Amino acid sequence: MTSATAAPRRMPARILLTNDDGIDGEGLAVLEQIARELAPEVWVVAPSRDSSGGSTALTIRRPLRVHELGPRRYRVDGTPADCVAVALSYLMPDTKPDLVLSGINRGANLAEEVIYSGTVGAATTAQLMGIPAIALSQTFRDPAFIPWDTPRTLAPGMLRRLIQAGWPANVTLSLNFPDCAADEVRGARLTRQGRGMIGGIRIESTVDHHGDTDLWLRFDRAGLDRTEDCDIQALRDRHVSVTPLGVDRSWAGDRAPLAALAQGLIDR
Repeated sequence: MTSATAAPRRMPARILLTNDDGIDGEGLAVLEQIARELAPEVWVVAPSRDSSGGSTALTIRRPLRVHELGPRRYRVDGTPADCVAVALSYLMPDTKPDLVLSGINRGANLAEEVIYSGTVGAATTAQLMGIPAIALSQTFRDPAFIPWDTPRTLAPGMLRRLIQAGWPANVTLSLNFPDCAADEVRGARLTRQGRGMIGGIRIESTVDHHGDTDLWLRFDRAGLDRTEDCDIQALRDRHVSVTPLGVDRSWAGDRAPLAALAQGLIDR
């Protein structure tokens, strides 16, 4: 993969959209409306079905199929990261986008959820392939009343300002919108990943009409981070969280004890 280039400081001529909720996701339709306010040319390349939890997974043990649905609109029978790779390396090899937008996810991507998120994974893949990328997610409590009008109203202006200002080339931005109306949002806040959204993973089992057992993965919560600079608290305070993410997952704590341990692992 190529090294990242600088994030744009001019409005894009071409934007690529993807998501992890699938080509028919409601958030993708909202994102397409937003993107058409920002660029004259919008491409959509999204998974054929819901691929939530896919992170940055790539399909390497079977071929991918791409289906054209209309002008500059495709579905891929793969992961969100597959969609970005197919778009940049196959569908748009000579007309690369200036920006990749991933989402809008049906639900927040906060704290530990980020490492599992296909929405963030797609944006990260774009950044690794040299294209500036932003992941967008909309939190909600009641699935019957998801406030899609909040990002529809606020995201165009936010994205314009981000694009014009630029951001570090090795950073993927993740925006999470609070569960409230646009006029109730109090602002935007730079945040870090909090802790506590995933305290464990449990298995729930059900039996289908054939008598077969189906297993469902469910997340348990832990004590939620309440520090002001974290993404969880920003949404509690009705702010849009703006979290800069990198691909370096090296531990940032005191490395000296581990360095001494590593040096003693092999006798020489």
